[in-house]
Amino acid sequence: MDQESLEVFLTIARHGSINRAAQALFLAQSTVTHRLKQLERQVATPLFVRTASGVSLTAEGRRLLPIAANIVEQMRSFTRPGEQRQSMTIVAGKAFVAYELPRLIGEYRQAHPQFTCYVRSTLYEESLSALLTGTADIAFLGSEMYHPHIYQEFLPSDKIVLVTSPHHPWADGFPGFREWGTEEMILFGNHTAPYRQRIDRFLAQNGVFPNAIMELDSFSAVKKMVEQQLGITMLPERTIQEELAAGRLVAHDIAKGTLLRPTLIAYLHPKKEDEAFQQFVQWVKDSY
Repeated sequence: MDQESLEVFLTIARHGSINRAAQALFLAQSTVTHRLKQLERQVATPLFVRTASGVSLTAEGRRLLPIAANIVEQMRSFTRPGEQRQSMTIVAGKAFVAYELPRLIGEYRQAHPQFTCYVRSTLYEESLSALLTGTADIAFLGSEMYHPHIYQEFLPSDKIVLVTSPHHPWADGFPGFREWGTEEMILFGNHTAPYRQRIDRFLAQNGVFPNAIMELDSFSAVKKMVEQQLGITMLPERTIQEELAAGRLVAHDIAKGTLLRPTLIAYLHPKKEDEAFQQFVQWVKDSY
């Protein structure tokens, strides 16, 4: 399996279309089709099936995906052994992009002026796909990712705290779970999100089944609703520092440090041998 054919395969998988892959690679569609057929002959199985909108991976294609990404990354590292890394593609959840990444990238750029990056906010499943197809170099995650081809490292966790308006009756102190009653809550994310499930599980363990009057996909929106005294919420402590300092919100650690939001960085195993990449990873770990 040559690198060019594998790169064609990865690009088709990424775009879900042979035509769009050809455009992205600046190749004729016939060339892309020819290289794909060569690869399929080598592995003795079809890798894609046609769909109404393009193509999708077969079961064997999905099996080949992480292997191809690993081989291509290793080849790139081998052919550019001493090259200074000029750019990086980063994927992360909305919250991390909004609250953590600007500082980390800004400070790293000051120390390494030649560093450039492309950043995209993604959902958990999109992050996994981006790593495996080679469209992202590194992912920042709020939940563990289990895959044999992906390496992950933990950053310090963030406490999840009860947050209220300074005018709420609980602002001076949390009265206890028995007094929770039907208190209206403004929650981040839907019930299938790992972050939300963590909160729902904690509350249920303490006999609370939240009366959710709003479910929003932005920490900023949640905070603004709480500031307007429309309900209470549970948020990571890092996301409310500015509001706490300004007195616009009040927080209580009702879990006593046991309810945490993990933060991880994930990337393909071959990148452990990429010195320039690991320099960035180590800097993030030291600076987070």
